[in-house]
Amino acid sequence: YADQPKNDFNGLVQTVLGLGHFPSYLEKTKNVYPLFSANSFYKQILPDNTLDFGFSATAMHWLSNKPCDISHHVHMVGAEGEEYLCFAEQGKKDWETILLNRARELRSGGQLILLNFCCDENGKYLGNTTGVNMFTNFAQIWQDFMAQGRIGPEEYRRMTLPQYYNTVEEFSAPFKKTESPVYCA
Repeated sequence: YADQPKNDFNGLVQTVLGLGHFPSYLEKTKNVYPLFSANSFYKQILPDNTLDFGFSATAMHWLSNKPCDISHHVHMVGAEGEEYLCFAEQGKKDWETILLNRARELRSGGQLILLNFCCDENGKYLGNTTGVNMFTNFAQIWQDFMAQGRIGPEEYRRMTLPQYYNTVEEFSAPFKKTESPVYCA
């Protein structure tokens, strides 16, 4: 288990170890050794060739840093031009970093399952599947706050979420390009 370094792992540890209201899966499962790491998934978490099975859900959209502020929106899905390109480049670098670190950790025959937010071929993503667009609503509320004087223009710009939703092509590119460091790993 790895998450943002400042997160509180106490509830998770208690649940996994069966210290809460429910029995632990560890009581029935042999040869499973959970690890709780407050380290970032942008760094290597385990020694080389030690991971048999890795799993991550809905985490890899968080960027290692915010490449720029988005001037008229709160999320990269509303970014345009150079601002969008900055987020796309940061997303590409971060995805490669994550994959290279996991490649070092995985032992031969190991498996890694990643469930990630993405932008599909129809432009759909978390918060924009049908009807209302969550991030556009957030941006509008934030713009209303600025118009009402509740926040200033600088505070509005700083609200940019450090996230990037890869497309299917962006997710798969490191595995398809034979010159990619990920492909070679």
